[in-house]
Amino acid sequence: MKKPILPTEIVLRFHPSKFLWGWWLIFSIFVLLCVWVYLSLLWAIGMSLVYVGASLWQWTQLIATKWDFSPQVLNVDVFGQMTLVNTSGEKWLIKVLPDSVVHHGCIVLHIEYLELQSDQFEDSSQLVPDKKRVLWRYLRPTRILILFDNADPALQKTLRVWLKWGLRE
Repeated sequence: MKKPILPTEIVLRFHPSKFLWGWWLIFSIFVLLCVWVYLSLLWAIGMSLVYVGASLWQWTQLIATKWDFSPQVLNVDVFGQMTLVNTSGEKWLIKVLPDSVVHHGCIVLHIEYLELQSDQFEDSSQLVPDKKRVLWRYLRPTRILILFDNADPALQKTLRVWLKWGLRE
């Protein structure tokens, strides 16, 4: 029987970062203004489309968005097992890789998905979950940026301490 290593579990429920969205808006205005002022019309249209595509891709990698694969809840149980719940309700057991960064202002988790613990689709005869799983393999975020305003500050501090000092393999 495993012995608990944490007094209570850590449950972070994410919400969108107003800080990140604000800086993204300012940066986007600056980039598109520079593109349209300094490039010819054809190049400006092309670079604007590239920038929009890159912004959409980055949006799929952020936490707490409405994208199906976006992380919504991070849970560390009393035994140190970490799980991640996405928007579509799938609960994945994850492992934090060593190149993760834990800083006072933000946490960047590089994660590996180990196994699916629960799924909203119980009937395996449906075609939608199979297509969804193929998409999940390629579109799921493997690096999670948690900023200071993405979750409760006290729980973020607890997670930072756990990641920095308690997470030992």
